Amino acid sequence: MSFLQRRYHLVLLGLAVLAAIGSIVFLLRQSEEFHNSFASSPLSAKSTAYTNAPSNIALEALESLKKGVVWAPRADGASPFVSRPYLLRDGQLIDPTTSDTPLHPPVPNQWLIDHKLDYSDMNILERDPKNKGFTVLEEFEAGTDPNDPAQLPPLCAKLGYTESDVTKNTYLLEFTEVEEIDGKRHFAIKPSQPIPNPDKGNRPDTSARLVDLGQTIPGADFLKVVDYRELPRKTINDTEYDANELVLENIDTKEKTVLIPKNTSRDYKTQLKPIEHIKNIRFHYQLAGAPEVTVTVDRGNKFTLSSLNKSNEQSFKLLDISKDGAILQKEDGKTFTVKPSSPNPTPAPTPHST
Repeated sequence: MSFLQRRYHLVLLGLAVLAAIGSIVFLLRQSEEFHNSFASSPLSAKSTAYTNAPSNIALEALESLKKGVVWAPRADGASPFVSRPYLLRDGQLIDPTTSDTPLHPPVPNQWLIDHKLDYSDMNILERDPKNKGFTVLEEFEAGTDPNDPAQLPPLCAKLGYTESDVTKNTYLLEFTEVEEIDGKRHFAIKPSQPIPNPDKGNRPDTSARLVDLGQTIPGADFLKVVDYRELPRKTINDTEYDANELVLENIDTKEKTVLIPKNTSRDYKTQLKPIEHIKNIRFHYQLAGAPEVTVTVDRGNKFTLSSLNKSNEQSFKLLDISKDGAILQKEDGKTFTVKPSSPNPTPAPTPHST
């Protein structure tokens, strides 16, 4: 066998050793060159002096962490964790803050939002947030704030009455004659039905009463003699009749009634015109959430109404009662008409003489 064949393993070992030594020498030379290039670079590390930050900055940061973040509420009800509110109405999703579709007609959505009312409440228009005796709908119609205890619709809006609540007195008066005493005329008026007689302790009777021009009739002091008209006599079937007229005026309503002499016609009784005088009226007063109470008021008298929580009062005067309704005057001078069988008054013009 040749020498290489007998020493093959030794030859391989020697070659491996030589390769390893070459690799070490190469790495050492590369390392030296890298060190020299880094040492000559302008980015060489420099020593930097550090100072401690002021301690009050850390304290301020700590206090800020303790307080936490304050989230400002949004007008549309949204928050960092809740989206803007949407409501489902008739299968349609409605954004109350932007939609023109009212959730509670006839009240606009924005009005409910402005007054901080829960528009998601299906019965919100029937609520009375401040226990004043008026619903949200009634306050909307009156233009008042349902959340402001100081604002209140007219309390007379809660008054109602029927024809049977009106107390009336009916008078049938006869103009019997004219008496001349000391050159002065006196008119004799006789009631067909008993009325109080002041000359007899106000006991009712049918005796005649003498009244001068400009005076009121005793026992019917709401009627005043305002005029006497002397007219030509009338001839009917060859018979002359007195056609003079005595004019009475209702000082409450300014209505006038004309009386003719009793002997003018054989059908005189059928010509008598009933004169009605309303003495008083019984109102039914009912606030929302409260039982009904009655208030009886004489014509010309004042009366006071209170809110449900008793924190507000309003005074009214009963000016007149006619077929159109009861006319009230509020303490501030405004007038209202309460119509029969209706609890909703409407503004009325101030009554005046005609």
